[in-house]
Amino acid sequence: MRPLLLSLAFLAACASTDRPSSAPPGSYLAVLDKTDATLRLIEPNSGTLKDLVSTGNGPHECAIAPDGEILVVCNYGDQQPGHTLTVWDLSERRVRATIDLSPHQRPHGIQFLSRRRALVTSETSRAVLEVDLARERVVRALDTGADTSHMLAIARDGDRVFTANIRSGTVSVIDLASGGLVASIPTGAQPEAIAVSPDGREVWVGHNQDEKLVVLDAHSLDILAELPCGRLPIRLAFTPDGSTVLVSCALSGEIAVIDRAARRETARIALPPRSTPDGTGDTNPLPIGIVVETKGRYAYVSLSAADRVAVIDLEQRAVVRTFETGRTPDGIAWIWRRKPYGFLGEF
Repeated sequence: MRPLLLSLAFLAACASTDRPSSAPPGSYLAVLDKTDATLRLIEPNSGTLKDLVSTGNGPHECAIAPDGEILVVCNYGDQQPGHTLTVWDLSERRVRATIDLSPHQRPHGIQFLSRRRALVTSETSRAVLEVDLARERVVRALDTGADTSHMLAIARDGDRVFTANIRSGTVSVIDLASGGLVASIPTGAQPEAIAVSPDGREVWVGHNQDEKLVVLDAHSLDILAELPCGRLPIRLAFTPDGSTVLVSCALSGEIAVIDRAARRETARIALPPRSTPDGTGDTNPLPIGIVVETKGRYAYVSLSAADRVAVIDLEQRAVVRTFETGRTPDGIAWIWRRKPYGFLGEF
């Protein structure tokens, strides 16, 4: 079969009507469209669009509160630096607040510290901002001591926060009780992806330029291992049981599957190529954001150059479907709510 026909067959299979069925009621997928400056809420079993929300310019990352009541978007900006957070109320289906972080700019990485407090990186301030979402203000700016602190991860016990500092080539470790910088660990060229293992024992870091993963002991901060990875390992995510690490390899258009215990790659999952105007369909889809649903069966990956989200069956290790998004989807998050979403209830 010709390459064009192979590409079309692959895309047709990914767009089939077969639906992943692992997501329980109350589950949603949040996807940020950078170019359109929108947040979209998607029902993950069907791909149905639930809400489309305007954000600030250049939304890059988002996080959902532990109780599933609010979702917060970092408006990173485009040519002009962004300096706001958009707070979306999932119960009332409205923007609850737009929080101005000034003088801090370029907010990017975000995680919830507690029900109504979030930690957010500010690249221009070389800081992690602690934001009180109820009072809509920054209450602390914690110095990372490094340039381009981009993504962050919070220790399982909530005592520390780790930041990946792209330009400095380090991981910063900040004590959240004192606010002091514990350590700045050289790990390699252009660290960006970062995550703490579900058991809290390890911090995994992806390096864009070195094309490697580094494993840190979350307590001693020793480097435990270094693993080669695909081209531009820009994001990573653990399965809920902590046994597997999934890595978005942006420049090779693949997801690398890593056995955490063995610390070795066990598979590469090819992602559907982006269609081109001439119909060749042979362009890298540029995978970035990745999230694993709570049962650990499916992973969802934003394809920034293809304007789609790919659904990966982790048992089959294959793409089983794609959803359409807006332009240049990036940040992605999994939402699970005990209460029905909004006044209209579930689908």
